[in-house]
Amino acid sequence: MKRYVWLMALVLCAPLSAQDKEKDKDKDKKGKDSASDKKGGSPDDLVKQADLKTAAGDVPGAIELLRKAAAMPTAGGEVSLKLGQALDSRLELDGAIAAYRAAAEKSTGAVKAEALGRMAVAQEVRGVAEAAASADAAFAADPSAAWALVAASRSAARKGKADEALALAEKAKAAGGGAAALGALGRAREAKGDTAGAEAAYREALAAEPGRASSSIGLARTLRLSKRAAEAEPLLAAVIDKAPGAVEAYKEMARTKIALGRTDEAVGDAATAAAMSENDPDAHTLVEEITVAKALAQVARGETELAIQDLTMARDRAPESAAIRFGLAQALLARRMNDPALVELQKTVELDPKNADAYFRIGQVQHILKGNPAAAVPALEKAVAAAPANAEYRTALGAALSDTKQYDRAIEELGKASQAATPRADTWIYLGAAQLAQKKYKEAIAALDKGVELAPQSAQAEAYLGWCYFGLKDPANFKKHAGRAKELGYKEPTLLDYLRRIEAGEPIK
Repeated sequence: MKRYVWLMALVLCAPLSAQDKEKDKDKDKKGKDSASDKKGGSPDDLVKQADLKTAAGDVPGAIELLRKAAAMPTAGGEVSLKLGQALDSRLELDGAIAAYRAAAEKSTGAVKAEALGRMAVAQEVRGVAEAAASADAAFAADPSAAWALVAASRSAARKGKADEALALAEKAKAAGGGAAALGALGRAREAKGDTAGAEAAYREALAAEPGRASSSIGLARTLRLSKRAAEAEPLLAAVIDKAPGAVEAYKEMARTKIALGRTDEAVGDAATAAAMSENDPDAHTLVEEITVAKALAQVARGETELAIQDLTMARDRAPESAAIRFGLAQALLARRMNDPALVELQKTVELDPKNADAYFRIGQVQHILKGNPAAAVPALEKAVAAAPANAEYRTALGAALSDTKQYDRAIEELGKASQAATPRADTWIYLGAAQLAQKKYKEAIAALDKGVELAPQSAQAEAYLGWCYFGLKDPANFKKHAGRAKELGYKEPTLLDYLRRIEAGEPIK
């Protein structure tokens, strides 16, 4: 009995086994983890702390906490999504894309769709070719999610599917997409050729969320397309300053500098975009645009022959380049080489059916230079269809229709063109001429008066006014306007003969 008690005492006093030690360590660890959670170290607690820092304006501090939270094994996809949004707000594109990707991998349904949709937009700005695939994946995850609709709309717009893009953007707006949906709406309206509508949508998006890169770049693009490149440059500079990886901003900056006549500066921006982009075909197109811009600068300096030689060689090296063919056509037109220019313009629109300017040039060559308005009408119709907000294209179509005696259609097109934000003298003059042809003298006088107000040296407008008053049997005003047309160098003999006779006292019959 004593021996048994002695042995039991030895067992009880013996050191703990290795297994027992590990169990004790686990208990200690769990206790410490529990204490850490109570001190605010769990993902949820760190997210709450990050929200407080964000509210206080300390976004970098919030990002640091969100990084820690997202790295925890128990963190869900929502934490990475929140981190991505914080990085995105600071235009830290690569970090945002990585966070969105992590969020998508950990999530399903609406959260996954939002993460992928936001990632697609960030990838678009970053110049990542995967943006379209990300948009498709977002839509597949939840086609009703606002950000999935935003990404799908932008992707459709980039592919030239304007109607589809517009419908998706409207759905995104209805789904609560906010500023992102407005930005998608701007992109869709761009694809429709509605630059005025696109500008309005982008401005509304930026008012709701100042500084968003995709909307800033979109607004800059519409300003350039509206011949207001000087207004676009500071917008792009601000994006590039905050987001050095924004490939789309560099590409648009290059095009803006081309529009401002600073082609040499554009080269650097284009090279930066090409170096940072991932297999972006648009970056290659931009290099071709710079080649064309340099050649057209030669034309402006009177070195047209040299420009034609350079562009001809460039065309032969890249015969499928619409940009180079269009540039060559412009150089040829500068030398009045109309038929060779038409060949290049026709090839341009075959390669790039959305090139409104090329259709417009075809129409102008046929109507103005070759005197064939009937041949001009189809090309000008396509120019207007591609860019319906362009008053110059619509005015040219109205003029060609008028010269083919399609006066009703001409008046309709010119009436639409007259509603442009910046009025054009030729729009009102052509409108007055079409109304005069239909003997709508009073309507014609109202239009022609506006044309003369904008172009007081227009002999043709004064001549049309003279004929309007002739039709109204108003000799005083006929003599006033026909006489003014003569002073301005008008030579048409019929008007001048009537002016001589009526000044001599002959009544208007």
